[in-house]
Amino acid sequence: MKKVRDCLWVWGHPEDSLYDWIGIPNKYVTPVESMRELGATNIFFVPFGHPFDIIRYSKDTKGMAKIGLSVENWGDLGSNHLEKTLSLAPLFPQIDRVVYDDFFGEGESSYIRFSASYPIEELISERERIHKAGLEMWVVYYQSQLNMTVQPHMDVFDGVSFWFWNEPTPEQYREYSQMFLANTVGKKRLIGCYLYNFGLKQPALPECVEYQLDANLELLKSGEIEGIVLHNNVISGCNHPAYEAACKWVETHGDKIV
Repeated sequence: MKKVRDCLWVWGHPEDSLYDWIGIPNKYVTPVESMRELGATNIFFVPFGHPFDIIRYSKDTKGMAKIGLSVENWGDLGSNHLEKTLSLAPLFPQIDRVVYDDFFGEGESSYIRFSASYPIEELISERERIHKAGLEMWVVYYQSQLNMTVQPHMDVFDGVSFWFWNEPTPEQYREYSQMFLANTVGKKRLIGCYLYNFGLKQPALPECVEYQLDANLELLKSGEIEGIVLHNNVISGCNHPAYEAACKWVETHGDKIV
């Protein structure tokens, strides 16, 4: 039988990667350390263009059930992003998916490609390679993109992780989560919970984290989503109450059966 904690993921960034957002943390916490603190069992490793010692992380996988890797260049400028990412997969026997972060974004990026630069035929070809490697193909989708035309690109992916960039009110959460479910019929789904308010560049409210997790739990129980993603390990080193609220929430609910 599956427990809540079996469905919890940590969105793992390099522990020194968010100076521009949150300042210098009091301590540096790796994705794996944060997974254990939060009581989760699964991790996405996402460099988002920063140096990332993936070899070091691959040597400490105790307690990890599933792993996802972000499709990006991993610091290898000029590389094919998918080829580079798949070359790292053998480091993690637990890997079961790759994720295209910020895929429906706009502008320019030095480390990922946006959907506008992907012909559908190329994306389908990448899906075939991903499936041949025994992995699932996931994409990130934001509340601000709910009214965008993202098909047919969205149709190519196996799963979608959904994020609220700004902390939603309970009313907004209900509205936007239902839109997300309606827009992703037939897809595997995760919902993310930010433990820092990146939209306003300020600490998240503990009560906001709690009601999002409570609402996500109901969707998990109903089978409408298959998991919750906690974002992210760097917040652990900042002594923010929202991170502690997430830890306490998992202590309370982590061993419940879903």
